[in-house]
Amino acid sequence: MKKVNICIIGARSLSSGCLIKLLLQHKHANIVMLVSESEAGGEDIQKVHPFLYNLFKKKTEIYNPDKIIENCDLLFLHKHHGEFFEKTANLVDLAIKEKKDIKFIDLSADFRLKDKNLYAEWYGFQHTKPELLKTSVYGLTELYREEIKKATLVANPGCYPTAILLSLTPLLKNTLVDISQTIITDALSGVSGAGKNRNGRNLAIDVEQNIIPYKIGHQHQHLSEIEQEISNMLNKKTEVTFSPHLLSFRYGILATTYVKLKKPYEWEYIYSVYEKMFENEPFIRLLNKNEYPQVKNVEGTNFCDIGFDVDKKTKMCVVMSAIDNVIKGASGQAIQNMNVMYGFDESEGLPYNEVLKKSSAI
Repeated sequence: MKKVNICIIGARSLSSGCLIKLLLQHKHANIVMLVSESEAGGEDIQKVHPFLYNLFKKKTEIYNPDKIIENCDLLFLHKHHGEFFEKTANLVDLAIKEKKDIKFIDLSADFRLKDKNLYAEWYGFQHTKPELLKTSVYGLTELYREEIKKATLVANPGCYPTAILLSLTPLLKNTLVDISQTIITDALSGVSGAGKNRNGRNLAIDVEQNIIPYKIGHQHQHLSEIEQEISNMLNKKTEVTFSPHLLSFRYGILATTYVKLKKPYEWEYIYSVYEKMFENEPFIRLLNKNEYPQVKNVEGTNFCDIGFDVDKKTKMCVVMSAIDNVIKGASGQAIQNMNVMYGFDESEGLPYNEVLKKSSAI
């Protein structure tokens, strides 16, 4: 059985903990290195992520590019935005120099945007590796599967863009939306979206029994990739109004987007458009009429649940989607992309994979 030797760079993060947990259930995955620059190395990963106790005994290592290239086939990069892109580029160059066929999946935003100038605007740093921006593939699996198959570097999407773009793509690609009207979306995220380190948006005293709007309008960094991908679909520069909110549940995102349709289409017609686009997608679940996504139904899974309603009087379509922000919005989608890159079953290592394999065989 083919095994892929894996290195995780940034192994202490919340999403990396989830990534390790999932990879331990992946029959083709062999985690050989855990790299953490925040420690001197030698830290027991079970102490960082206690849910791994007695499941995975491995210590973190300091960054050593030669050792990584020598021992690994696939790198998952999970560093803060702007912190590691130059080292990533150096690793790609080193792999080419050593004639090693190594693949890279970056869970930061460092290679998601194609315009290097957008990094200064949205992330506050100058991107000095534009050549990799051209060759990296945006890792929204359901949209770029064929490109991902051939990619060396995949830029895993952000959690909000994953939920929003998947829910809008059938409408946009089938030119059903009046693009002269503003697309408006709001999204509710669990506290895991605020990260692992303590801050004013993930402490119980701040979030319990509360809803916290933040970065309203045109401020959230994920908006840059949302607008990039929508503009690509429409072949027209498009701006979106985006309002994220933080709530007291742990994992999940519920995104609600409002678009004006060109005509007062029937609900059944819109559903047929979604069904045609997503009929072979194992992780997209379309809901029936008058049924709407709920965060609790996707927590702990790689599913994206999509539901919608149509107001024929105003020609407005309200589209809702729910994902687990740490799985489908991060680590699960990264493994889905790994599976595509290596030709494995797309659900391998992900929750309900045996059920999904049986369903696809019917």
